[in-house]
Amino acid sequence: MVEAVLGLHARNDEPDAARTGPIARVEDDSGGGGPALGRLLAVATLTPAQAALLATDVVDQLELAHSRGIHPIRLRGHAVRVSESGELSMECTGTAGSWDEVRGAATELLRQITRNCRNADFADRVDEAIAGSSDLVGLARRVRHAAAKEFDPAQVERKRRQIAALVATVEGHARLEDTVADRTDISIPVSPVPPTERHSAPPMGKTWHRKRRRPFRRRGLLALLAALVLVGLGWVAPTAWVELKEGWQTLLGSGEPAMDDRISPVSLPPEAPPPTEPGVAAGPVDIALPGSAGPIKEVTATFANGGCEPGGTCAVRADVGLDPAANIGAVTWNLTVYDRCTGETRPGADITVPVSPGAPEAYGIGIVDLPPGSALAVAAVTTVPVAVASQPVYVPAETATCPPGGSGAGG
Repeated sequence: MVEAVLGLHARNDEPDAARTGPIARVEDDSGGGGPALGRLLAVATLTPAQAALLATDVVDQLELAHSRGIHPIRLRGHAVRVSESGELSMECTGTAGSWDEVRGAATELLRQITRNCRNADFADRVDEAIAGSSDLVGLARRVRHAAAKEFDPAQVERKRRQIAALVATVEGHARLEDTVADRTDISIPVSPVPPTERHSAPPMGKTWHRKRRRPFRRRGLLALLAALVLVGLGWVAPTAWVELKEGWQTLLGSGEPAMDDRISPVSLPPEAPPPTEPGVAAGPVDIALPGSAGPIKEVTATFANGGCEPGGTCAVRADVGLDPAANIGAVTWNLTVYDRCTGETRPGADITVPVSPGAPEAYGIGIVDLPPGSALAVAAVTTVPVAVASQPVYVPAETATCPPGGSGAGG
């Protein structure tokens, strides 16, 4: 099964159904869940990895809104929230007139996130990405590249859970403050105490008899210590007497020896397990296609959701660089899976992305089923207008090994 989530840079009239999947979180009203981003940043200090994930969410949301033909022009206050799953969402309040109107608000939002994590290197990389971008597509690509250096794709789910824990803490404080604020408006009636029910002052008199009835604190403490000493002596005395008697008998050599001088046999240590045979290094991926040809300048494949596991589904984003003067009309590509241990190749279903005249780039997101295996690779391969392949992305890693006895021939 292969599903595609398509986006086009040169068109703003793309239908909403063209982008579905885990990144579709743009809100159309103000009823989104979770606290506002500003409230979360005011209470908690993010780690660089958590800040990088939220920065990636910002450009994903802006790119999704751009593909739907709308721009969220209000990015402050409650318009930007963090959900209970640790993901950032935006409220679409209207359509911006130009990219400059969106860029100012997006720049302030990204810098607000990078300032919170207090990582100067990450903040500088995001500022360079903002300064070097002339459109939304370039900003998204550069910010993703800057954020990818702050976290391991295999730790994305763990970082999301950490952000969700911060959201739950902020939500808990908010509910407690709301409850206290509600209770301050409740008036508690106080009925006057009748004069007959009021307690009178204790009678005046001599105090010597009251002091004599109360035991002194020091006397009670001494009695408690004495009781503890007696209990300890009663517990230790029998054992001490037996040990003293045995030592005395051993010293004088009279009677039976108090201790058994025989040495018990010592059991042999357990046998060590046989050494396991080391794995075989996985072979390289032989795609046998050029990286550029004809109107296609470059094809790049990246994980759309941070990483993939063998035996599950894998979402991969393909970015195709085009010659604007070619006017090719559409690009067709597929996701091909390579088993680096057996050499098996599994091409996926074709995905066609329309290209507007003069567009410099087109991209799409495909989902492919991965077979079980210890060393896999996935590459984006174009078939129309020419056959070009991207560099492979490795599952689980480029340094993976094959089980003993595997061929390790590669794909």
